[in-house]
Amino acid sequence: MHESVEIMEQEKKYRIVVINPGSTSTKVGVFMNEQKVFVERIYHDSSEMARFETIQSQLGYRTLLVERLCQQNEVKLDQVDAFVGCGGGMLSCKSGVYRINEKLIYDCETAAAGVHHPAMLAAQICRRLVNKYGGRGFTVDPPDTDEFQDVARISGLKGVYRESRVHCLNQKAVAREYCRENNLTYEDCNFIVVHMGGGISVTAHRKGEMIDSNDVLAGDGPMTPTRAGSIPTTKILKMAFSGKYSYDQLEERLTRKGGLIDQLGTDDVQEIERRITEENDRYAALIFDGMIYQVAKYIGECAVVLKGHVDGILITGGMSRSEYITGMLKDYVEWLAPVWIKPGEMEMEALASGAYRALTGRQEILTYTGVPVFKGYHSRRYHI
Repeated sequence: MHESVEIMEQEKKYRIVVINPGSTSTKVGVFMNEQKVFVERIYHDSSEMARFETIQSQLGYRTLLVERLCQQNEVKLDQVDAFVGCGGGMLSCKSGVYRINEKLIYDCETAAAGVHHPAMLAAQICRRLVNKYGGRGFTVDPPDTDEFQDVARISGLKGVYRESRVHCLNQKAVAREYCRENNLTYEDCNFIVVHMGGGISVTAHRKGEMIDSNDVLAGDGPMTPTRAGSIPTTKILKMAFSGKYSYDQLEERLTRKGGLIDQLGTDDVQEIERRITEENDRYAALIFDGMIYQVAKYIGECAVVLKGHVDGILITGGMSRSEYITGMLKDYVEWLAPVWIKPGEMEMEALASGAYRALTGRQEILTYTGVPVFKGYHSRRYHI
């Protein structure tokens, strides 16, 4: 009887809708099991979005757009087996596939993690669609995943800790893809995974866990196309108390309009490369090379964290399409370990794959409790 059940599972085709909201667009995909049927991006006009005072107030509008796109592509939503969205707004938790429950929805609605980003709408859109059409709701490897080793959390101020906020979904998907191509097991390997997009996260993966990284949301790490990156503390203090900035203005300059935008007036990598190669813009080359140099330094830090036992350096994200960037990074770090490039990102595929594993019983479905993985060191273990 067990054998017949397995055959039925193999024959069943699961319809999965994937939802991934961003600042200027919402990506929607439909998958049959793990095979992509289509993925489309709904772009949001800035004037249209300006009428919403908060990200949370966009929920109904974005849900309607997702419904319309599916209907235009003749997707029968009442026949969908699972709606899966990227994480956002959750408190720290371990990686995996989570069922969307009331506590998860509440934390997304209130941005419990303290970071307001459109990703917090993903699980909420899924829940609305599940309530309306049926099916199951999941989120997979949320950005609030915390697998840090204790020593990685320490800062120089008591009670102030470094937090795990990483491009978890894509990083783990890319690491697993590399393992599939090379007949390896993710849980047996050590990797340094670099996600290079508007934000850049450089992470040490040890035996299937992300044990250290830069806090990409808080502006820690290398400069990026839109973020200033780590800057000496007193320089930030002088800016903060100069009287030139409100809190919101300074935060915007550091985390959304810093980096390449602040230095070169654009975050368009192709435009910057054109200036360098066609116009011989030496300042653009200096800044661009500086960003790459900083990424390489963080890769070196992760190699130390892994004590030199590195099975591969995996570079992914939108900027990994640039041969200028990846070529220079290789020059800096390929002596450490083999460098593997996965241009773009695998987030939509990773979400669909997680939902499929959950639907077929191949992966345990976790329950989100809202109890943070890390709550400080005030325990008997450390005698604080």
